[in-house]
Amino acid sequence: MPDKHEHALRALEFDDVVAQIAAKTTCEPGKRAILAMRPLATREQADEEQTLVEDAIAFVQAGGDIALGGVSDISELIARAEKGATISGIELRAIAEAERALRSVAANVAPERSSRPADALARPRGAFKALLARRQDTRDLVRKIDDAIEPEGRVADAASPELARIRRQQRVLHDEIRDRCAAITRNASTAKMLSEPVVTVRAGRYVVPVRKEFAGEFPGVVHDESSSGSTVYVEPLASVEANNRLRALESAEEREIARILAQLTSFVASKREELRINAALLARLDAVGAVARWGTAHAALRPALNERAMLRIVGGRHPLLTRTATPLDVEVGIDFDALVISGPNMGGKSVALKTMGLFCLLAYSGVPVPAQPGTEIGWFDRIACVLGDEQSIAQNLSSFSAHLEALRGALEGASKDSLVLVDEIGSGTEPVAGAALAQAFIEALLAVGARIVVTTHYTQLKVFAAATERVANASMLFDAGTNAPTYILALGVPGQSLAFPLARALRLPAPMIARAEALLGEEGRRLESAFEGLAAERAELRKRQFELEALRAQTGRLEKQLVDQAAAFERERKQFENRAAVVLDDAVRQVRAELMERAAQSGESRRRQRVGSAPGADLDKTLEDMRKSLGLQHAAPDDPAARQLRQGDRVHVRSFGAPGVVSELYDRDALVTMGSVRVVVPRSELSADLSANVVPERSSGARTSTARPQGVEASDAANLTEIDVRGMRVDEAMPIVDKALDSASLAGADQLRIIHGKGTGQLGKGIREFLRDHAQVAGLTQAGDREGGSGVTIVTLR
Repeated sequence: MPDKHEHALRALEFDDVVAQIAAKTTCEPGKRAILAMRPLATREQADEEQTLVEDAIAFVQAGGDIALGGVSDISELIARAEKGATISGIELRAIAEAERALRSVAANVAPERSSRPADALARPRGAFKALLARRQDTRDLVRKIDDAIEPEGRVADAASPELARIRRQQRVLHDEIRDRCAAITRNASTAKMLSEPVVTVRAGRYVVPVRKEFAGEFPGVVHDESSSGSTVYVEPLASVEANNRLRALESAEEREIARILAQLTSFVASKREELRINAALLARLDAVGAVARWGTAHAALRPALNERAMLRIVGGRHPLLTRTATPLDVEVGIDFDALVISGPNMGGKSVALKTMGLFCLLAYSGVPVPAQPGTEIGWFDRIACVLGDEQSIAQNLSSFSAHLEALRGALEGASKDSLVLVDEIGSGTEPVAGAALAQAFIEALLAVGARIVVTTHYTQLKVFAAATERVANASMLFDAGTNAPTYILALGVPGQSLAFPLARALRLPAPMIARAEALLGEEGRRLESAFEGLAAERAELRKRQFELEALRAQTGRLEKQLVDQAAAFERERKQFENRAAVVLDDAVRQVRAELMERAAQSGESRRRQRVGSAPGADLDKTLEDMRKSLGLQHAAPDDPAARQLRQGDRVHVRSFGAPGVVSELYDRDALVTMGSVRVVVPRSELSADLSANVVPERSSGARTSTARPQGVEASDAANLTEIDVRGMRVDEAMPIVDKALDSASLAGADQLRIIHGKGTGQLGKGIREFLRDHAQVAGLTQAGDREGGSGVTIVTLR
């Protein structure tokens, strides 16, 4: 952290905000990282940090979790392992817990396997995702520790076969020794010597409590004595040898445990680089998560970091204020380089000043600021602050002397990249002299190109700001009716002292107030009157601005309502059209069925049946009735050529890719004869252009004709219609087969011959499955061997 900001950090209470953020951490490493946070050295670094935090905030707000469960710092343990010092079981568990917590966060961000759908997961954005990608894989180490060390830090039996063997033998010996000692307590000759019939442990050996007067008679080794001296604890001779073996096993157990811990410590040392990276990442993640949670709690956003030495705050709120305050709008370094804020005490001038400086320091540290969009923080190389009481008893300086020392420190080293903040500039001395010094100070800083914000009560400075280029006045507004502060900063308007109105409000004697006004002088009264008028104009302008904003908001709402209504109408129109299309399709199918039924009932041969004017008139009438019932308007076809069609015209049917002759004309449709096939098609499908009438032959060698639909060929026999779909996929052939069925039925044909070829058999199988339950199909047969065999399906029509 550059030393140039050190004084500003203290003066602007930066560490108090950092403490707020530290309270949002979830582990000690993250807390230490936050408490060490300071402004970054370059704008690029600060911008990268802001991007990272912005991504983390988006992740948290989408339901992501960056909590690390109170894990401890393992950096010291890694260093000890590297030096060869054995790590205890509890310390090894701490390492495993830290690695597990880090892996858990990574799994929460990008789960390896999840039952939740992908869109239900909080997905990290670029910078945050890149940070998580630094995590090193230490699963083998964690697995070894988990297998060898129990949660409370004890080395598990399964840590090695030798340790398991030793502990099995220990359990057997424990049971044997307890049984021997218990037998002594039950033996009549020895039980009378005991103070009580129990078995206990002293110095790691099983003993029984013997009354002192029998100590010499009881066979065994004395290991301890009661506090009263009436009981001695004796190890029976019968269990001495077993106890010795048990102690030997305990020594062997300790040696094996030491070997296992040393082995695990060595493995930790071999993973030191991965563990160091993960330990640093863990602290970093927790710190970033804390900033994200703090930013969310304070409705903070990422400010735009500008290369220029400027500052614009929109709707800023100081994060240390406990009361509700009016958001701050202020700027400097854009239209002016120096800002003079005036107005009565307790109006919020100092808070505005501190907010400006604090926002810079937070932004430089990668912390979002509690403000609204449009907030821009310029990159100031140095922030100098002269705030509060600078009196120094140790240096025997008065308040004014200390103030001058602080001003000198702010002036020294100031440049075009400096931001200087001074509260109550020139205070502590005679007003005229203080105002003159304050003006000279501002002029000196302007000469080197610095940006300056000062607060003052001096009228001379207000006049100076109003008359000087690149200097602006501002004031904290007060309610004229109650003389209460509004905490609204008004740019361009000098503040009023409100001394006389406040004196009247506090009921000071009227003659005394009149005398004070007389002593103020005509010039002073004119200035106060001018300031009052400016304040009134500003208040009126602000009122009108609020009214315009309210009107604009209302207009926006009405506009949105209209857009929503128009969208709703459009949706209804489309739904209506869809419903109408369904009804019309049903009507056409019904008419077709009726025509087929009439054709079947007539005495003439179905193969010579033609759809005449009566059925066409029926179809035309039905379509017309349906349109009337749906409230649809008559609409002529869009194609001019189609609108001018007449009965007998030669046309090209685009949907069939074949020529034909118009037999009947309906409202929007036409009955067209194509060879021996007659079909009803929309007029929009017809074109008078005959240049496209010829259909190129298939490469398969199938016969083609200019008087049939594409893929359709009329047989020389009037009762047989044939289509060739060889080389097509099943989904390509189905529409052609379906349309050919309609055409053959309308033409009065008995059969439809479908040439699909043998090939793999899939095309023929798909066609037969499609036709099996078709309403127009009475039966299916395979052609004879001379007529194509399994490569041809013959359809008998209903």
